[in-house]
Parts: sequence; structure tokens; C-alpha cells
Amino acid sequence: MIRNSFIFIPKIGKKTETGLWNRDILTWDDLAREMGSVCREKRRQDLIMKYLSDAEMALATQDIGFFARHLPENEHWRLYREYRKKTVFLDIETTGLSPYYDAITVIGCHDSDGTRIFLKDTNMDAFEDYLAKFSVIVTFNGKAFDVPFIRKFFPEISVPPVHIDLRYLLKSIGFSGPLKKIERAVGLVRDESIREIDGRQAVVLWNRFVRGDDQALQNLVRYNIADTTGLRNLMDFCYARKLEQDCLPLFRSEFVRDELNRLKEAFAKEFFFDGTVPVPEIAVERRCTGLHLLCNGSDLLSVNRKFIQGPKAALPMILERIPLRGKTPVSMGIDLASSASHPTGLCILRSDEAYLRLVRSDDEILAAAREAVPDVIAIDCSLGLPKGRCCTSDTCECRKFGIIRACEKELIRRGIHVYPTLIPSMQELTRRGIGLSKLLRSAGFSVIESYPGAVQDILGFPRKQVHLGELETDLRGMGIVPRSENMMVSHHEIDALTNAVAGFFWMAGMFEEIGDPEEGLLIIPLPEKSRHPP
Repeated sequence: MIRNSFIFIPKIGKKTETGLWNRDILTWDDLAREMGSVCREKRRQDLIMKYLSDAEMALATQDIGFFARHLPENEHWRLYREYRKKTVFLDIETTGLSPYYDAITVIGCHDSDGTRIFLKDTNMDAFEDYLAKFSVIVTFNGKAFDVPFIRKFFPEISVPPVHIDLRYLLKSIGFSGPLKKIERAVGLVRDESIREIDGRQAVVLWNRFVRGDDQALQNLVRYNIADTTGLRNLMDFCYARKLEQDCLPLFRSEFVRDELNRLKEAFAKEFFFDGTVPVPEIAVERRCTGLHLLCNGSDLLSVNRKFIQGPKAALPMILERIPLRGKTPVSMGIDLASSASHPTGLCILRSDEAYLRLVRSDDEILAAAREAVPDVIAIDCSLGLPKGRCCTSDTCECRKFGIIRACEKELIRRGIHVYPTLIPSMQELTRRGIGLSKLLRSAGFSVIESYPGAVQDILGFPRKQVHLGELETDLRGMGIVPRSENMMVSHHEIDALTNAVAGFFWMAGMFEEIGDPEEGLLIIPLPEKSRHPP
């Protein structure tokens, strides 16, 4: 399709290009031959001929940089056929959604030679040289997610000059939404063994692998390979559909229409080979040299477990530091409900034992604090208002000052999802939290604001929405022994425990205050690399 394109030439847009096609000027050779009838100005003719010559040279040498600079970005799909062998389909798995805190665990790549897997703490250092071989990178939502992560962890990396993000290309032909939804819409069906895995579950699989579960790594790699091979099929599908929708109707020449139809059908046939996302057989073998992953019987990756590193938030290190700062290791965490009609999670974390229960009223919370005498109380709730706000009302004049605080803006900047203080669903909770903090402080307690979602993200634990059981397992892995009055530990109690852990980080001096003091500061653990010994 690129040889039928003229929009990389200055002052030729899609309308002019369509006009040329309608005059049966269909290729670069046609334009060069008909130059006299297309343009009478000599300087303009010379410019067009220069661009055609440069394009021919770029194509002959497989130098895609020329087209990357001059072809509109939303038309980069036209390069796919000519540069297919120089295209890599890429998908990453991470420990979470924040490039600021999280790490890449898997980079999966699929190219004309097959599949490559780059694994954290294993062979990730070979990725830069591998990627340098390609001219085109194809992702799904990679411009917003995959590539920013890659650039963060490989600051000097050279990313292919043409990046086709299928999220936007698919939208241009009428398909939008998550990747799996689009796959179903175009007729692709994933293998049943990985059908329920998504990006959030991939985090859980990595954590299980770090704890010693080899099957988790096998499932994680199979899921990633399904993504990258699926991207190849979707790209083929998009190319064929773009020819059909954007180009074929504009050509009057029956010969060209027939040629493009044959090309479209060839891609469609390859794509719809059996209506499934191909997933190779992945096996895990333990050998004397370590763990080996095999893909369809051939070696894919060798892993030495002693180099695999997981989250390091061990409780003993924290407990050693608390007395050095004149504190006792007793923290109270509160997962506050918006009203006493709903359960509030409460945790008393005393050294390594966490006593969990559910309460309702502010009086119950105050009584629990007086009984436990914690050195800090961490509450999961906004304990201040945005600058300029005097209340939470939507009718007061102060509403013009906004609904979000500096600490929430900072979390969002770091890639951590958080709700603004004064969105309608948070207003009642904010009112209660401010009132409760005043009550507890007047009783002589130190009160800090915490956010369990941020704490869990920073520690590398899955949030409760992803997998409550795995979150509890990771908290236990710190060395904490939860004890609950309830047979089943609720998510309110687990979030309260997370807040109590934030209180321990605060007492140990391993914390960061973010936000504006006038609005109330949020306490979060320091990133692992900043938790220096005393």
C-alpha cells in the first residue's frame, strides 16, 4: 500500500491523494510519469520528484525513518506489508500500573522468526539489543502503557521509529474497548486455559511464581504469548479492513481494485485460519542448571531462581527501627465507612500480631483506641479539604475551588488510582473522617491519613479488587499474623491492616509525606530503594 501512497509528500493530503487515484495515478511511477499534468511549476515538480526518489531509496534500503518523519502517524499502517519482517509485536507484564513504583516482570515479543520472552532478573538485559533490530513496533495501548514503562527502565533504549498502537487503529475501523472484548468481536477465541487471565491476574501470577509456584510462571508466559500472537492477527485484520474501508472505494481502476482485494483476502485468510488465538504448548522442566521453559518442545527460557527478587517489606526490619525513634510497635488502622450503618474495618497491629474486627460507630473506634493505646492511628479517608474549601457542600460558594487535593494529584501523576476528596460518592466519608480525626486527636492520639491502595501498590501487593486472598498472603509474608473475630477475613479488615502497616512505616521513619499541609498530608511508605537501614 505504501507504493500507492502520496501523502508523505508536502502539500499532498488525503483529498489530493484521492484525486490522483481517481485519475488512475496509482503508484509513484505513475506520478513521476504524469508530473507535467499534475503540476506545472518547476520548483514544485522538483520537490515531488525528490520525495519520490527518497521514498524509493528508503524502501530499497528498508530505512523506515523517512516514512516515520513524513507519513501522517494515523497512516503508518500503510507500511505494514513492506516492513512486516521488520515488525515486532510486543506486550509487557508488570507488578502494577505505576511506572513510578512498579517493575516490568515479562516482555513478550513475537516477530517473523517466532517468540521471545524476556524475564525480570533473568535475561532482561538482552532486550535492548533485540529491539534495535526492528523498524515497526505493534502494541495494544502501548503508547500509554508499555512504551512509557520500557523507557523508564531502559532510559537509553532506541524504540522502533514507527509505533502502531492497535487501540487507535482498531477504533478507526469501528472496534473499541479492552483487548479481549475486541478479539471476541472480530471472531477470535482464546484457549480456555488462559481465557480468564487479564493484566491484573498477571500480577498475581508473578507474585505466586516469586513465592515458588512454577505453574504460575508457565501460565503467565502462555498468557503473554497469547497476547503477542493475537496482536499479529489483529494487525493483519486491521490492514485488510483498512484497505477495504479506506482505499478500495477510492480506486476506479478495476485492475488495482482486484489486486487490493486479493491482498485483503490473503490477510483475512491468514487471520481467520481457525478463529482462535494460537497458544503454543509451554512446559516447565527442573534441571540441574535451573528452571527451563520450553515452547513447543524447544528451549524458550532458562531461569535461575536464586536471582528472582520479589517485594522486600519484611516486618523485622521495620520493628527494629521503631524503638530507635522512641516509639512502641503498636499501630491502629481504620478502613472507615461513610456512615455507622456500614461496617468499618479496624486493626490493632501489635508487633507481628494483627487483631482484626469490624465496628460501626465513632464511639466504638474511640473505645478501641483507648484500650489499645496505639502510638499512631492511620485512617483510610481524606482528613482535609482542598484549598479554598470550607465544607463538602455542592451548594456553598467554596465549591469553585475544586474537589481534589495536591496529594491526590501527586498519586495520579505517579500512576496510582485514587478518588478525589469531594466527588459526590466521597463527600459523606470525608465529612466523617474529618470529624473522627478531630475526636481522636482531642483524645491525645497521633492521627495520620493513609490510603491502602497506594500502600499495596508501593509494596508490590495486589489490591483487594484483584485478589483478596493473595493480598492477605502477601501481608502474612511480611511476617504478620492476622487474628480476626470473623471466620472469613473481610476486605475492610485487610485494608485496615494495610493502614496499620502504613503506621509502622511512619513510626520507623520509612515514609513520605505528600500533598499540601493546608489540605492534609498523606503518609505512604518509601519506595524499596529508599528504605535505608538506620
